[in-house]
Amino acid sequence: MNEQLITKNGEGGWKIPLTVFTLAHTVGTVHSTAVTVMVPVIKNFYDIPYTAVAVLITCYSIGQTLSSIPNGGMIDRIGVRGGLLVAHGVLLAAALLLFCADIIWLAYLALFLMGWGYSAINPATAKGVYQTFNRTRRATAMGIKQTGVPLGGVFAGLLGGIAVSHHDQAAGWNLQWQTIMLIVSAATVVGALLCLLLPKSLSQPTVTSEKRGIWADLSIIASDWPFNRFVISTMAFNFGQYNFFTFLTAFLTKVLGATQEMAGGVYAIVQATSAFFRPFWGFASDFFFKSRKKALCVGLCFVASICFGACALISIAGAPVWMGIAISIILGASIASYAPLVQVMAVEAVDPKMIGSGLGYAHMGTHLGASIGPLAMGILLDLYSYAVGYGITATIVLIGVGLLVFGLKEKTAR
Repeated sequence: MNEQLITKNGEGGWKIPLTVFTLAHTVGTVHSTAVTVMVPVIKNFYDIPYTAVAVLITCYSIGQTLSSIPNGGMIDRIGVRGGLLVAHGVLLAAALLLFCADIIWLAYLALFLMGWGYSAINPATAKGVYQTFNRTRRATAMGIKQTGVPLGGVFAGLLGGIAVSHHDQAAGWNLQWQTIMLIVSAATVVGALLCLLLPKSLSQPTVTSEKRGIWADLSIIASDWPFNRFVISTMAFNFGQYNFFTFLTAFLTKVLGATQEMAGGVYAIVQATSAFFRPFWGFASDFFFKSRKKALCVGLCFVASICFGACALISIAGAPVWMGIAISIILGASIASYAPLVQVMAVEAVDPKMIGSGLGYAHMGTHLGASIGPLAMGILLDLYSYAVGYGITATIVLIGVGLLVFGLKEKTAR
């Protein structure tokens, strides 16, 4: 690759920053995903009902939502490298607290801190991509660094698969689940040390606290109504994405009659599909769409809304299992893979000095969508049916498409 075409700051090249950004996502994802994989083990250890276990993930989402804006403003003031170091520090504290948590309330606090720490990873790495790469390669880089998310899921799956509830059950490769959290802690320390390899240009603040406060930045961003519509559209898209992943296996087994083993295999295929298409859509944007992200994102999410509508119809009329699998794979390539495109649009839509704050504001919307979506879908399934649940999901994603089409004018410079 031509270094001059790719890099923006000209300091140290692009390979080390992109590697560090990708691994930061891997480390950040491992924390919460390991907990998700170990849910049965954690339930047995604390001897609690599933509802109490579900509160763990709710605490994680609350931590993400509440910290998005403060973390974004912090990154503008201490730089990308400083922001990543703080994120790893909070994640390390959360993992160690969970290791020591002998009561469920401490575990809830640990998951809240995990959400707080990980919510700084996305704005820091996205701002780092903006500062490191030219516009013509930015979406490709954003897609590549996002592959750290499924990589973290794979790592967490391997670790969670050998976890047991209590020390007396540990034998051979099996480890007590708190020991797994120690391994996660060690990986977090390694990730923090790698952040020190980032060039000095990524440690410089773009806004100083003496000049302007975080809430002053927020008031400027919140007064931008086109950007507000963009944030609401991403909330709608994440509403659909989390509903898709949360209820995928249930849809395949309860509506289409697939076996649990088949549904699990389809889930793995969908994750692999997303891991491939996240960087692919960024590459396609840079090389085939002249770095235009909006049209591609609109197309992907419109296709996703059609697929959700098809799921609603299938829930009424029925269909062969292969059709549900095909729709799931299409959703894996669309609603599960749009994130790099909207991240680039977000960093290019705000003042470069306020990228962290802008991303924090935008991610507050995505985290709200992730929190509300599965809860709303569960209520719709309990009160009505899969047809109603997927029909509402399709409608909300389609509203998001309309907001993106008419809400945000994509920047063509910088």
